[in-house]
Amino acid sequence: MGFSPSPHEDVLDLVVSYAKQETIEPLRGAMRWILWGLASMAFICTGLVFLVLGVVRVSQDVLGESFQHSWSFVSYFVGVLACGVVVAFALTSIKKDSL
Repeated sequence: MGFSPSPHEDVLDLVVSYAKQETIEPLRGAMRWILWGLASMAFICTGLVFLVLGVVRVSQDVLGESFQHSWSFVSYFVGVLACGVVVAFALTSIKKDSL
């Protein structure tokens, strides 16, 4: 006769494999989702910085001599408005049911 494991060992193996299935695999999926989100955030933030700098520079060229000295903040205000538009677009694009 061969060796057969006791019923207690079978139950223990079943519980351990179930715990691994229900904890480790979802954590791996969540970690992958978080890493993709972080990478996307880094690229989006870098692009947003370049966009705002470009808008500020263009507004300085377009407005020219009109807003000098005490009114020089207007170009930066235009850049902040551009940033606000991008943030508003991003917030309206979020889908709550995707997670």
